[in-house]
Amino acid sequence: MSDLNDQLGTELDELRGAGLYRQLRDITGAQGPRVGIAGRELLNFSSNDYLGLANDPLLKHAATDAIARWGVGAGASRLVCGNLEPYRLLEAKLARFKNKAAAIVFGSGYAANVGTITALAGEGDVVILDKLDHASIIDGARQSGAAIRVYPHLNLRKLEEILRQSQSYRRRLIITETVFSMDGDLAPLAEIVALKEKYAAWLMLDEAHATGVFGTNRRGLAEQLGVEDQIEVTLGTLSKALGCAGGFVVGSQTLIDLLRNRARSLIYSTALPPAVCAAAAAAVEFVMSAAGAQRRDRLWENVRALGAQSPIHPVIIGAERAAVELSGKLFAAGIFVPAIRYPTVPKGKARLRVTVSAAHTADEIATVRRFLLVGAASPPRPVGVPNPNRGGDAAPTETPAKPHQSALRKHRVSLPDECYFVTACTKDKQAIFQNPQAAELVINSFRWLRDQGRIHLLGFVVMPDHVHVALALCRSATEPTQPVAMLAELMQAFKSFTSHAITKVSATDSSVWQAGYYETLLRNRRDFTQRLDYIHDNPRRKGLVAQATEYEFSTANARFQCEIDWAWLDGVAQ
Repeated sequence: MSDLNDQLGTELDELRGAGLYRQLRDITGAQGPRVGIAGRELLNFSSNDYLGLANDPLLKHAATDAIARWGVGAGASRLVCGNLEPYRLLEAKLARFKNKAAAIVFGSGYAANVGTITALAGEGDVVILDKLDHASIIDGARQSGAAIRVYPHLNLRKLEEILRQSQSYRRRLIITETVFSMDGDLAPLAEIVALKEKYAAWLMLDEAHATGVFGTNRRGLAEQLGVEDQIEVTLGTLSKALGCAGGFVVGSQTLIDLLRNRARSLIYSTALPPAVCAAAAAAVEFVMSAAGAQRRDRLWENVRALGAQSPIHPVIIGAERAAVELSGKLFAAGIFVPAIRYPTVPKGKARLRVTVSAAHTADEIATVRRFLLVGAASPPRPVGVPNPNRGGDAAPTETPAKPHQSALRKHRVSLPDECYFVTACTKDKQAIFQNPQAAELVINSFRWLRDQGRIHLLGFVVMPDHVHVALALCRSATEPTQPVAMLAELMQAFKSFTSHAITKVSATDSSVWQAGYYETLLRNRRDFTQRLDYIHDNPRRKGLVAQATEYEFSTANARFQCEIDWAWLDGVAQ
């Protein structure tokens, strides 16, 4: 026994030394936008209770009524005697909600992923994963016995290469989250669907963070992007927007019958309590209603008020200790946002994961926004925390001048090979960005990529039907010669986020952007400044303004000049 304690004690000391030691916090009271911790009431910006249903009277009444009728525990696994009536009612509602033939409920989202993957894939098959897929997907793939191939996050070119090389396997199962849990970015589902069709693969989607949030009928991102009828396997959870606990899979009746017979995490687990199933059924019914649509719209109002692109808004810090310290500062200020560290995210990518609920008030959103923009940015400013003089409603105290501008025009100063000018056009040249809200959403998307530590923002112009942006790819802290993300990945994330957000403020369908984009690789500072001046002058040349500086949505305008990262360019020049 002493040997066990000595060895495990040493491991715990190593975790403490690395800033990775974890402890549980006692939360007093019910889940909500404010929670009690250690005798204090704090604003809660860490919950996945996106629609504020976890403590809703509708769900509580359904649960208490179920306890009165069916008791507390299920008594056994579902295949023995634990399949009480609320299960049947819940699965029928889930199938109707998701517009699928059938549904099956598991004890958790983790159990649903592990059970489904191990039932569908095995020796002789290949499971293909996005690098940032959830741990439950990774664990299910490992337990399945199938070969595993991983493509870089959102990298469609590498995904196709893997599919091309995997034709000898019996089954090819692609698995991706639709809304990634730690970054809040969106999978390029239309493109992934096209690839799985081209290479005769199956596609499994984890819609855990999209269910109840995306799509006209709140079914998820697959509905939002118009591809839900082309998905073989769709997984969701009852524990996030639906405010309960458990996981589920929807699909064909054949798929559900197979999972009932092969999913070990279902077969060998005690069934969920009937009260949980009854509350979840009430949550599904609510989400499908007009009141559910209004609640979801309120959520997106809060997302936009925060300046975020989805209910998950990561603030990348980098070092684990720095993230913990910043979380502690927010805690002292009355805001609960725990630090997210390795192994949940890669080493050197520690962050504050700010999550938004429909239950937050406008004042609460304003409070956390103010602290993220100002309070958390006390010197030295952690990487990834927005500069208080950049973006949002906070006006800069002064407009920084472009340093060394005359000298820069005379000399060819080398730039790294990851510096680009990019142009993206709207579909059919629609003048979508004449709507100021849509233009602001595009600019906030650039800020989001910058504040995540993915790009250095070097300038932009948002024209009515196209966008110019100058950017440099941030380099990885662990591999300094490599960028954090490739340009194609960044543009896919940018388009996915803006497509969804813009449809909420403009009379457009989900196809906001023309396929592809135009890129120019920049080699020197003179080339950069000439091209920046050229795009800044575009509104004048088009007759939109008399002077370039008058155009509202441009870094030529005094309002946005502070967005240009001249300090980074100067550092490169040195």
